[in-house]
Order: sequence, then C-alpha cells, then structure tokens
Amino acid sequence: MSTNMTISKDLLSAVQKLSASIKGQEITDELINELENDSVPLVDFFGITHFQALIFSVYMEAKLKDRDLDLERMVEIFGKKLSVLADVNVALEELLAKKIVFHKTHEFSVRRNNGANKILCVNDTVASALMKGDKTLMEAVKVDNFYALLNQIRDLIVRRIEMMISSEDLCDEMMGLFEMNKSFPEVQWLLSFKEVTKYDLAILSNIAIEHIEGQEEVNINKMIKETFSEIQDRVRYTRKVKENQCSLFTYDLIVNSDEDFSFMNYVKLSDTAMDVLLGGYKDLVTKEVKPKLCTVYKAENIKRESLFYNSEEGKQIETIERALEEENFVKLKSRLLDRGLKTGINILLYGVAGGGKTSTVMQLAAKTGRDVFFLDISSVQSKWVGEAEKQLQSVWTSYKECRKSMAKAPILLFNEADAILGTRMNADSSASKSYNTLQNIMLQNMEDFEDGIFIATTNLASHLDPAFERRFLFKVEYKKPNQEVRRKILSNIFNDLSPETIDEINSTCELTGGQIQNVHKKILINKVLDETSNHESLIVDLCKQEFVLSKTARNPIGFRAA
Repeated sequence: MSTNMTISKDLLSAVQKLSASIKGQEITDELINELENDSVPLVDFFGITHFQALIFSVYMEAKLKDRDLDLERMVEIFGKKLSVLADVNVALEELLAKKIVFHKTHEFSVRRNNGANKILCVNDTVASALMKGDKTLMEAVKVDNFYALLNQIRDLIVRRIEMMISSEDLCDEMMGLFEMNKSFPEVQWLLSFKEVTKYDLAILSNIAIEHIEGQEEVNINKMIKETFSEIQDRVRYTRKVKENQCSLFTYDLIVNSDEDFSFMNYVKLSDTAMDVLLGGYKDLVTKEVKPKLCTVYKAENIKRESLFYNSEEGKQIETIERALEEENFVKLKSRLLDRGLKTGINILLYGVAGGGKTSTVMQLAAKTGRDVFFLDISSVQSKWVGEAEKQLQSVWTSYKECRKSMAKAPILLFNEADAILGTRMNADSSASKSYNTLQNIMLQNMEDFEDGIFIATTNLASHLDPAFERRFLFKVEYKKPNQEVRRKILSNIFNDLSPETIDEINSTCELTGGQIQNVHKKILINKVLDETSNHESLIVDLCKQEFVLSKTARNPIGFRAA
C-alpha cells in the first residue's frame, strides 16, 4: 500500500473516532485529554492543535455527509452546553485563518462573517488533501507563466461564484498568488498602480480571463457580482463605476466597448492592458472578429452575374467599380489623407424597387474581391429603450475592428435602409427620440468613417433626411430600365425564347430586373410541374401578372392601351 494511502486511512480513521466520541457528550477537560492520542494524525498533517483537530473532525464528517453545521446543530453536537461554544468559536477562527474551513455564504447575503449563526465548511482543497493523503494539494502551485496564473485565479473566482469562499478570501488568495509570482512582468505592472485595490485587480483579472475564453466584451455588472459576495459591496462598487471613480477606468486599464454608450455596462481591456496582460497569449484570444448582426458574404463565394443598366447609372457604377479596385482604392485613400480628408467611402443606391441595387453591391464585391457585411436594418430594432442604439453602434464598431485584421476593406451594406435614413421626427415621444438618436449615430459614424466602404440602399430617396445627402460621396439613382436595357435583360435570362416573344414582352411590359427574375423563377416552377406546357405562350401571361397589385381603373403602368 502506498504511503499516501496509508496516511489517508489514518486521517479518516481519526476523523471518525473523534467525531463519534464528541457527539452528544459534554466537552470536559477529561474528554479532551482522553482523545489526544486519536487526534495525532490530524495534528501532524494539518499543523493544528489537539482541540482544533477535535472541532475539525466534526466539520469534516459533516462535509463527507454533505451536511451544513449552524449554531443549533453545533450546540446539539457539543452536549447542548452553550458555554463550550466560546472555545469552539476560538478554534474555528484559527481554522479559518489557516484556510482549513470557510464561511458558506448565500446569494444576496447581508450578513457579515462574524454573524452569530454562521455556517462553516471544510475547504475542498483540504478535504482533497485528506482523502489523498497528500498535504501538498493544499499549497498554491508556483507556475511558469502569467496565463497559468490567470487559470489559478479563475479557479478562485469559480469558488467565489459557488459561494465556497468570500470576496475577501478571493482577493487575499489572489494577492498571495501575485506575491508568489511577482517576478512576472505582468504582475509587476499590475502592482505598480498604487490606487488600484485588490478588488479592482480581481475584476481586471476576470475580464482578462473572459477575453481569453473568447468574449470580445464583458458585462461589468457580471464581474462585480462574481467578485463581491455582499450586495452592499456590489452596490458601492457599481456606484464608483457610474460616478467615474473606478481606478480601472481612470488608469485606462479597461474601457467601455462602445464609448458613446458607456451606460450599457459592456467593457473590455484597454489596448495597453491587452498588450501587457495578453501579449504573449494572443493566439489563445479569439482572432476572428465577427461583425455584429451582419451576415457575411465572402467575395469568392458570390456568384457572378451579368447586370444591365441605363446609360447614366451605368456610368456611375463603372466609376464606383474602378474606385473600389484595390490599387485605385489605396491611391484614393492616400490622396484623401494628403488633403486632410476622411478616407471612408459612403455610397447611396436609391430608386425603383427591383432595380438591382443589392445585386450591384454583390457584383461590385465579387469583382473587387471584397467581402460584404450585409445588415438587415430590422435586426437592430428593439422594444427596449436604448438597445436599438447600442445595436446600431455595435455594427459600426465591429466593422472597424474587423477592418483592422482584413487585407481589403469589406463593404458594409445597410440594405433597404429607409427605416433609418428618413426625415427626423419631432421628439415628442420615446419612439421619435429613439429614431432621432439612431439617425445621430448614423450621421456621426458616416462623418468619422475612415478606411472602409459603406453602402446604403433605399427605395424611398424622397424621404431621405437632408443631413445625409452631403455624407454620401456617390448617389446613384436607379430608374426603370429603358426598352433597350430591358431587351438585354430579357435576352440574357430567357436565352431560349424566340426574338418575337422577347419583343412582345418588351413592348407590352415595363418590367424591372427584379420582376424579370420573378418571371424566370415561375417559368422554372412550371417546367418542373408540367414539362409539356407551351412556355412561350405562358411567359407573356406571367409577365403581366407582375403588375396585378398595381392595377387601377386606368390601364396599368407599363401596358399599352388595348
């Protein structure tokens, strides 16, 4: 049998004998002296006194049976004699100081550790050391790098969350780890801030751990809750944060993730803190920054298609395409910087529905090798006050973060942006105030936009707020395709139709590109359902159906009078 196993058996035997001998007995000097030999294994192993070993054995047995010991239970165990509790309390305070036992706290507890009816338990590390007969398991292990040190602190935080240790224990043990590893440059840097308290350092360490585990931003309220076991301490620290008196902010160790929305409580390490604390472990921090709320279309996965434009819009699209070609884009940025101008490119595509605005963006991306961050404006809307504003700002912020790690600037596309680019409202309701705030966020970000490409599409340019007009460098209006362009679109899509049918459709139906695509899909559906049908005769009827919703008492727009 191994030495550790023998030690463990002796310790467990001592616990069993001592706890059984004490239960229900009046604790007298005679009984204490009588049990002295039985306590020797515990005394030697933990470095405690004989009387402390007696008390420990009772709590160890309770832990093994998963029971809590409060004042009433202690009186029952120690012979229902209240006077003995004075000596028991002294022994418990000494065991607490040696971290052999800990106060078991409760969520939102307002009691302090010196409360009369406190509950104590044996520490897990102590119990593990006893069960395995290895007292080195109670000792903090010296590590060889700062990342391993953060892992040790993480274990302490988990124990605090599970209410196995108090916030004082968490911070004191963490500071002990810092002292043990004070040769680390990261620890020296942390301890150089004299006004940063041990509670600040616990919260800062927890934020660093969250980053390593993949969180780009962290809720500061969650960090406060995980650090402090007492609700009044949480309230006090939260107040310091709100009143800009928190040292983590004043020393620029952490920053709000969205500066314009600091009230949203999301924070991250500052660039300096990130470099110092995680500089050696950036491969462990998530590298791929994903754009918030956006669908990403990779340039290489966008299917190429032929698009046809009226003369005026075609010239503008050609100019934009050439400007977005990487070589020209880099030159353009350099020229703008030389003249002290912002280098961000803002583009508005507006006009007739189904005119190909979104398709244009996709083809521009494919041809210039740029990814598209596609935002559906409805995804930023929220019933919660302030949430929509935070969501919108996070889109711009995450775009800028993504841009830093990308060789080519991606295209940020706000598709069908009517709901956010319209005329401002009178601020006489919470909804109108929120809408105006969203517009202010858009205007500010477009004004400050650097090193990127933003494109918005809308069908309702007449509703566009004038403040946006000057912020769009290119403004391309999409009109219904003229007859020549329509013929090209029809011939490209329906290359199996006769020229006569193409001419008949083109002369009777003023279709947009989107409507022609709808007809194309319906033809394919009909071919699947009935391969024998005459599709040439059917296609004219399907084209006319595209106008069913716009029929009035007059002849529908786009049809010749009978």
